[in-house]
Amino acid sequence: MNILVVNDDGYQAEGLGILVRALAPFGNVYVSAPKEHQSAKSHAITIKNRIETFLTEPLFGSTATLVVDGTPADATRLGLKVFNVDFDLVVSGINYGQNIAKDILYSGTVAAAMEAKVLGVDAIAISAHHTKLPYLYDETIKLMDEIIEAKLYEGPGILNINFPKETYARPKGVKITKMGSRLQHAEFVKSERPDVYHIKSSIIHYQEDENSDVQAFDDGYISITPLSLVRTDEKWYKEILG
Repeated sequence: MNILVVNDDGYQAEGLGILVRALAPFGNVYVSAPKEHQSAKSHAITIKNRIETFLTEPLFGSTATLVVDGTPADATRLGLKVFNVDFDLVVSGINYGQNIAKDILYSGTVAAAMEAKVLGVDAIAISAHHTKLPYLYDETIKLMDEIIEAKLYEGPGILNINFPKETYARPKGVKITKMGSRLQHAEFVKSERPDVYHIKSSIIHYQEDENSDVQAFDDGYISITPLSLVRTDEKWYKEILG
């Protein structure tokens, strides 16, 4: 099995190393990751500028490592091209910070996986509250073993996986979930200069579906959320048509 690992935290990120080592038993693992931290870049791609890349010493026991001076989606696109390998799976992560509910819309980690699916390769995105969780390596191996054996990643979209909040010593189990409603609100606040702003973040909570990724995160479960590439709201579409 040929696996491409990508991320948005950059090629030196701890979560990337954990993921590469956890995937090593399942096949040949290649890495294509951004040169710099690229969180919240969503699905941006570079279309006007040239993209510098370089091969570095294979990191974390990977077969080969490509560093991309671009976005997470750029890293996916270039990894699939430069290595000239028929990849069976792309796995993005492990992101430092959860990507649940509306986080998904901004996430470079999720977008890097989505880009793989756009290009015809099955993909998974993985995130955690932080990458210092003591169980993260062991639980990732266990989870990937179950997913790969059952071929759960084979579908019309991607799987978005999140480990639970850090207050739990270990995950209680795994739940198949839906995208929740919680919003990481970003308010632009004036700084000491009138023409300069900074972001003040807060979380807006909603009544969540019991099967949401937010509920699983809060209750101590690993969430696996199937996400679709199709953005059409079928119900609304039919209502408009009458």
